[in-house]
Amino acid sequence: WELDNEEVNLCDDNIFDHLHQSKIGSPADLLGWKNVQVEKSYTGPRLGPDNRITQEFCVHLIEHLKDQRRVHQRYAWQIVATSFDIMRNEPTLVDVKVADHREITVCGDVHGQFYDLLHVFELNGLPSKYNPYVFNGDFVDRGPFSVEVVLTLLAFKCVQPESVILIRGNHESSVMNLMYGFHTEMCAKHGAAMASRCQSLFCHLPLAACINETVLVMHGGLFSHDEVTLDDIRNINRFREPPDEGLMAELLWSDPMPGYGRAPNSRGIGVAFGEDVTATFLEKNGLSLLIRSHEVKPEGYEVCHNGQLVTVFSAPNYCDRMGNLGAFIRFRGAEMVPHYHSFECSPHPDVPMYVNPALF
Repeated sequence: WELDNEEVNLCDDNIFDHLHQSKIGSPADLLGWKNVQVEKSYTGPRLGPDNRITQEFCVHLIEHLKDQRRVHQRYAWQIVATSFDIMRNEPTLVDVKVADHREITVCGDVHGQFYDLLHVFELNGLPSKYNPYVFNGDFVDRGPFSVEVVLTLLAFKCVQPESVILIRGNHESSVMNLMYGFHTEMCAKHGAAMASRCQSLFCHLPLAACINETVLVMHGGLFSHDEVTLDDIRNINRFREPPDEGLMAELLWSDPMPGYGRAPNSRGIGVAFGEDVTATFLEKNGLSLLIRSHEVKPEGYEVCHNGQLVTVFSAPNYCDRMGNLGAFIRFRGAEMVPHYHSFECSPHPDVPMYVNPALF
């Protein structure tokens, strides 16, 4: 099932931004996906009579996608539309509360490595009310299963909105997706209209999460000056494509460096910041630890800046060539002490990448 060109053009004309400021319903309501029938011949996961996305549906979805089969277009639209409705109402900085006897997991970049994401779930359990996750951006691009990663994470978000926190990375943007594969992959698997909807959804992802008022999670890093507060992050206008400068760009692109002070970032966007910058930011905002992702690390994680900053990266053997481990971090609510878990890559079907190898 595909939308016609008139409907696609209607959606591309900033309709998500308009709907964000209005109460006329979600964009998917205008697209009529609810009227699409699921054929009797379809053998994949199905919703129940109430048409709600459930944990059971997510489990069946994983098994279906793992066999390189596509979920029905009607369900793909419902997953994207429902998660959009949830995320457009979330704050830019999500405050996460973890009870003393509960734990939470933070994952870094996944980059379309669906079978490694499934390995995380095998090791650590599926997302649920009692097993919450923060996924720290860069869900897509480079890896050949970005669509499967996105639909899986969004489906779990629909089931447990407060227990699956999805943070925007620098690769959740239209420019990066056009260059590094996600746009092409989504067009091939679910059509251009769906690819466009995902770009709009990415513009509604939160930019950071604060766990138990002590641990701040963002994708890239810190800022070009020392006056930034958590309220400044809360007040960022995130409903847009990432700019090239300013707080939002720095959250998505900055990197830590050894030593002190600040320097131009080798990526050309954001800043490189030293341990004194990290210490000043944490003290100013009453925090104990900064978690970011955005960089490959041999062990899947790296602790630096006198133990006040951790990089976590959850795509092992990145792009099938880097040889690194992946990692995730667990915290218990009572102590909020990081516990690191590294893991090897998992085998996956040998399929072509959707990105030009020259861009690696």
